[in-house]
Amino acid sequence: MGHASHLSAPVLEQFLHQARLTRAVASLRLQDANARLLGDLRIHGFRAGSTLELSGLHVRDSVPADGTAVTLTILLGDEVLTLESLLLSPVHDGPGGTLLRLDWPHESARLHHRRDVRVAGPDQTPLKVRVGLGGRQLEALLVNLTETGVGLALNEPLMVDLHAQVDIDAELPDGAVLRCPGEVLHLTYLQGQDYPTRLGVVLHPRPDTDLEPIHRFIQARRTDRSQSFRRG
Repeated sequence: MGHASHLSAPVLEQFLHQARLTRAVASLRLQDANARLLGDLRIHGFRAGSTLELSGLHVRDSVPADGTAVTLTILLGDEVLTLESLLLSPVHDGPGGTLLRLDWPHESARLHHRRDVRVAGPDQTPLKVRVGLGGRQLEALLVNLTETGVGLALNEPLMVDLHAQVDIDAELPDGAVLRCPGEVLHLTYLQGQDYPTRLGVVLHPRPDTDLEPIHRFIQARRTDRSQSFRRG
């Protein structure tokens, strides 16, 4: 497990100030029966010791019930902050806008290094993807994922040229479909493994590529990973 730092109240306030000013990406994992994730949120404002407000709720997202326990995850540079809280009644912010309100956390927030919060880590189920490569369609496992690249594991030995063009096609757990071209930057062969060919691919999204599904998936996995740190 990765190392986590418990934040004092002044340090937490400083982190939230930075997150608000830089419009850092945040997500909420609802600890209800559906375990929903609300992603692409931002820190709108806060009153230390009282409340924390989040903007960015999508029109299609229903407003969660007051009193729902949540895990808030905020990505700021190389740091990942997680804290536990309860939802308060929302407030309206202009025409059609809704601000989610959280009770000020009564437990210490935790800070992890982003490199320790890996997506599709060993204790998480890898995501199956289809890879278009050289006119072939191959099955692969997504073993690592960031906003800019993916790590793939294929179950057959392949010789792949560096800078070869690939197409990633995946159905994410929430039902969204991710399709994005990429370029092979790393190739490793692990003898004796069930998935011996490992590819490091940098993503090259087209102008019309919808990257929201990948951002939501990453937020969900990092939230799950952060929660596992807390239990550890």
